[in-house]
Amino acid sequence: MKKQPVIIIGMHRSGTSMLTRFISDLGVFMGCDRSENDESEYFQNLNRWILYQAGALWDNPYPIDLIDSSFKNSSSDIINKRMSSFSSYSYLGLRNFVFYRDVRNLSISWGWKDPRNSLLLAIYKTVFPDAKIIHIYRNPIDVALSLQKREKESKEISKKNFKNGIKAKFLIYQRFLNHSFAVEDLNNGINLWEFYTKKALEADKLFDKTLHIKYEDFLNKPTHTLRCLTNFLGLEINSELISNVSNKVNPKRAFSFINNSEHIELYNEIKTRPLMTSLGYDKII
Repeated sequence: MKKQPVIIIGMHRSGTSMLTRFISDLGVFMGCDRSENDESEYFQNLNRWILYQAGALWDNPYPIDLIDSSFKNSSSDIINKRMSSFSSYSYLGLRNFVFYRDVRNLSISWGWKDPRNSLLLAIYKTVFPDAKIIHIYRNPIDVALSLQKREKESKEISKKNFKNGIKAKFLIYQRFLNHSFAVEDLNNGINLWEFYTKKALEADKLFDKTLHIKYEDFLNKPTHTLRCLTNFLGLEINSELISNVSNKVNPKRAFSFINNSEHIELYNEIKTRPLMTSLGYDKII
């Protein structure tokens, strides 16, 4: 019997990669083409393309609010066609591609992770109406700091990558001079977090099966969270596997910003925002 996917959503640097690895360990097929961030490159490229058509990027997602029903319908049609095209080979792998021929024909538990999913739920609803949505969210200060750190590291790596000279020569359409100027500023990172998170929370209005996981709760109570996750996925609970996965979790990563006075000051400036209150982040300190 064909199965609907598990779609992982959440702001960048919020634990989506960690969650995807654990879900994969639990037995859900998350693609043969996963990058170092555990994102399916097949779905990631598809999401990037759709955002580009809307005039949006991962760090400038705001134009997505302007799309109309015609855009949604056209995007859905394109996604459906891509599901059965040869390009799905990268996600399915040789064995699954030969057997299923179409991503939508998968009869095993399957899914994919890409933070951009958060922005495109209304479109994916028409393609996978009964999908299970798992949203993981993290406090915005740690998210913004992580984005800022990644950007600095990305710049250093870019300076040493000889391939970028070739890309520049042929004007390859790919960011390599800079990954994102926006997230160099913590306030921009926080605003991005707010936009993504609000979009992700709209999943409750679109889908019948949604699960929201607080990153910090996952770190502090991994066994409980994984049991809830396993039940939500409809999988058989494997206590030994859950124990092994729980042992990989580092609870010290929760609220790491509280060790810096400047970051605490920034937190105090935003803690009374409605979204902070609704997610329980208004009383961290």
